[in-house]
Amino acid sequence: MAKILIAYDTTEGQTRKIAQSVGDSVRRGGHDAQVVDIRRPPSGFALDAFDAIVVGASIHLGKHSRRLLKFVRRHQVRLKAVPSAFFSVSLSAAGSDKEKADAKRFVEEFVQQADWSPTVKATFAGGLRYREYGVLKRWMMKKIAKAGGKDTDASKNHEYTDWTAVEQFVRSFLAGLEPRQTEKGDSKL
Repeated sequence: MAKILIAYDTTEGQTRKIAQSVGDSVRRGGHDAQVVDIRRPPSGFALDAFDAIVVGASIHLGKHSRRLLKFVRRHQVRLKAVPSAFFSVSLSAAGSDKEKADAKRFVEEFVQQADWSPTVKATFAGGLRYREYGVLKRWMMKKIAKAGGKDTDASKNHEYTDWTAVEQFVRSFLAGLEPRQTEKGDSKL
């Protein structure tokens, strides 16, 4: 059983919801999972305690947050030492083929900028979380949603996440966690 960290950065909360689902899937896969918001890590938090790491974050205006970039750079040695995965959440991932390609490009640009090569990467559609937006952002997102043929009813949130794709991402990552032989011959992840 591996101890797996699911670290996430979220703005309105959809990435947190996906990270929690990833944690649940990891546990169903027979592993120990800890889900941590990188903006509010528990005291004494250290990546060294984990055998594998999954990082998730949202995209806003075509970029992941600076906080996420700092987190990945600060923990780069550990992220490169253990199996790692990255998932990105955006409304673009629910859009046209061009928008989906843009979402994937944003991921590739981020991992290149962070000098990180996660073993598994994915983009997931997020949602329109109108109830969490301020007045200006709600107005802007309604305009964007209307132009993209998405939901414009701002009285409620709209979710586009493909939960089957999230489960497949976790299965793919867990399948790559093969025990490695240590010098003493005992199996260690």
